[in-house]
Amino acid sequence: MCKEPPVTHHLEPARTILRDSGRTDAWFLARYGMNLYRGCQHGCAYCDGRAERYRVSGDFARDIVVKSNALSLLRGELRRLPEPGFVFLGGGVSDAWQPAEIDHRLARGALELLLERGLPVHLLTKSALVERDFDLLVDIHRKSRAIVSFSIQCLDERLRQRFEPGASSIAERFRVLEAAKARGLVTGVMAMPVLPGISDQPRAIEALLARAADAGVDFVLWSGLTLRPGIQKQTMIDAVQHHDPALVPGYEQTYAAEQPSGGADPRYYRRLEDRFRRALERRGLPDRVPRAVFAGLMPQHVEAAVLLEHRQAALARRGQRATWLGRGGAELQRWAQGRLRAQGRRRVSHGWQQVEQRFRELVERGELGSIRDLDPRAVPEIHRAVAAMPPPRGQAQLSLL
Repeated sequence: MCKEPPVTHHLEPARTILRDSGRTDAWFLARYGMNLYRGCQHGCAYCDGRAERYRVSGDFARDIVVKSNALSLLRGELRRLPEPGFVFLGGGVSDAWQPAEIDHRLARGALELLLERGLPVHLLTKSALVERDFDLLVDIHRKSRAIVSFSIQCLDERLRQRFEPGASSIAERFRVLEAAKARGLVTGVMAMPVLPGISDQPRAIEALLARAADAGVDFVLWSGLTLRPGIQKQTMIDAVQHHDPALVPGYEQTYAAEQPSGGADPRYYRRLEDRFRRALERRGLPDRVPRAVFAGLMPQHVEAAVLLEHRQAALARRGQRATWLGRGGAELQRWAQGRLRAQGRRRVSHGWQQVEQRFRELVERGELGSIRDLDPRAVPEIHRAVAAMPPPRGQAQLSLL
């Protein structure tokens, strides 16, 4: 048997750490995110981080780049945030609590800085190591909010070992989720990505959601697998071939379009959506982060935009198409960012508060229709969302410190 090569940590300085997407995502609630490492020792066969667009050199699971100046960069970048909001930590293209974190402690250092700044945090991981940092997460939760989410796409430990070989066991993930809940933290399961022909069957979905409900999680988010043409797709196809060769033709057909995004045939996603919708309804689990978790923790125009997208999702579950709601949320955030950019350098210190004031004025005067490209049908929904919000927080409560 060939011995696997050792894992190597490559210390390299980064140019930036904090990623600002320009708008708050309605799924994860975060506008800001970061990758503290490049490459991931969890070695998940399906990981999007393997795709060429991320320029990961060497062996994705064994050549781990540690961004040596991450915390010094982050300290400065947090001082220049254009507006307050959740910071998303972990997941995506590398797990912040992968084994490299044991030695380098970048995720813990990032949590310390986020606690210092008073910013809410949403983290996603496949590692039980996050339990080490519960002391910081509890403090963050008391000061603002902390959400602990685990990526769990099946309950079959054999499948976990095949497709997520370096990650914590499924049992350990649920144990840590339950421990987080016991500490008063908000918890969620992200069934991402569900694997075609492997973990997407109704029985498997029902079992996963039943276990999530037993763990007392506050929400479950799900998504289908994307396979970007190139290294990511080939790595996953090779893993499927090793697992069950009979599944490979189905993968080739489902992902035949070779879309740059890695998207599958839309008909497959619609079938998967129907399976999750039914299972979530039976368990009484929300498929978005509940409003009570984030109410008052972001500017009101951002909260209203997120609620528009949540409303669209709720109507879609009833078979009603209302894409104008999601577009309305996007336009509202686009309007706000345009006003921030127009303020130039002033936006760093208090520009977002001026945008917030203008938004309140438009709401109170009934002039939201003056926002360019905002669908008129979205206006009553925005008014309803704002009417249900608590009074605007003072600067000492919602600020960039």
